[in-house]
Amino acid sequence: MVKVTHNRIPNEFFVTQGSGCSEYAIHPGSYHMALHDAGIAEYNIMNYSSVLPSTSRLVTLDEVDMPPYGSELCTIMAVANGYYGEHVSAGIIFAWMYKDDTCEEKVGGLVCELAGYFDMEALEERLYTVLHDLHDRTFAQYYLGEPTVIRESLTIDKRYGTALVALCFVNFL
Repeated sequence: MVKVTHNRIPNEFFVTQGSGCSEYAIHPGSYHMALHDAGIAEYNIMNYSSVLPSTSRLVTLDEVDMPPYGSELCTIMAVANGYYGEHVSAGIIFAWMYKDDTCEEKVGGLVCELAGYFDMEALEERLYTVLHDLHDRTFAQYYLGEPTVIRESLTIDKRYGTALVALCFVNFL
């Protein structure tokens, strides 16, 4: 018999975005500059998949007492890297799911990340498409609430460039 343990449950989260360029490298160049622009360069980034617990809630950066320099920051992140002259974009879409269309009982949330060579309109259109596809194919028994979209775009003016968006968990239950 397998013993069940209690995993950490992401609680409060904020969203951020940034972009950056570098003449020298993607890592630690333009990616680090994008993290800096997004306000999260001082953390060790851990990537999560795309599910939000029903108990989690969106907060603003003003409400957050960020952990100390060098600590882990768990994220759901979209990152687009590219080269001089290219236009790259990254986006996240998330929406809460409910038991029914009264939106009274939240069951969790879905997050979809997308990055590549998109203009902002095409990026947003594709984000909506992938969110609805994921919902329809895996969680169609739940009502999908109104989505929120976060986007970042960059035309690269140095050798390397990065655009990123992130949903960042700041504490856990």
